[in-house]
Amino acid sequence: MKRILLVEDDVNLGTTLAGALEMQDYLVEYLTNDKKALEKFQEFKPDIVILDVMLNGVLDGFEIAKLIRLENNTPILFTTSRDENIDFKTGLSIGNSDYVRKPYKLMEVEMRLANLLDLNEKTTKKSEPISIGHFRFLPDEQSLIYEFDKIRLNNCESAVLALLCKNTDKYLSREDIIKSVWNENNSKLKDGSLNNTITRLRKYLNQDKNVKLESRIGLGVKMMIIS
Repeated sequence: MKRILLVEDDVNLGTTLAGALEMQDYLVEYLTNDKKALEKFQEFKPDIVILDVMLNGVLDGFEIAKLIRLENNTPILFTTSRDENIDFKTGLSIGNSDYVRKPYKLMEVEMRLANLLDLNEKTTKKSEPISIGHFRFLPDEQSLIYEFDKIRLNNCESAVLALLCKNTDKYLSREDIIKSVWNENNSKLKDGSLNNTITRLRKYLNQDKNVKLESRIGLGVKMMIIS
């Protein structure tokens, strides 16, 4: 049974969400404020955290998440009623996280939780470092090492790169990548996310001129190592 730490100061919403998740066989620990969030995180050891961004307390959801990230990479789903791009960027920059705006449907929350848990399991399985030209890719740490620099990857970047490494010099269709990484059958819904992920990976890998990421309409995405 997966364990969820839910921090939501709207008691009606929080109680409803906690009950719905328990009906889906999650074990839920529900807090209404920030006071014991970090203490409960250490004690409860959740598989995933749902954090309201705008908490009426000393710490907001982002600040709690950053403190969690000092020691742990547990997936985090942020929720907020604010519709501001800066919040979206801040949430996703924390890594291994997702973001849902209120008012949300319970089904959307359940799907995003399932996707985060699935992605986390895929990227935390123990695996050997992978050589990519002059890079070393460490899937377990979600990082790329080039010379003396370490580049931190987010969950999706690491998952996409792992797929490309397994299929070097072969085109992977965009549909297959999206299905594998985002668990989404309708590729149009995540097409922009894939574009952004490929753009960031290409920027990282461009430090080694022998490593190329190629995208072609109708064929997909391919990683090439030029010897």
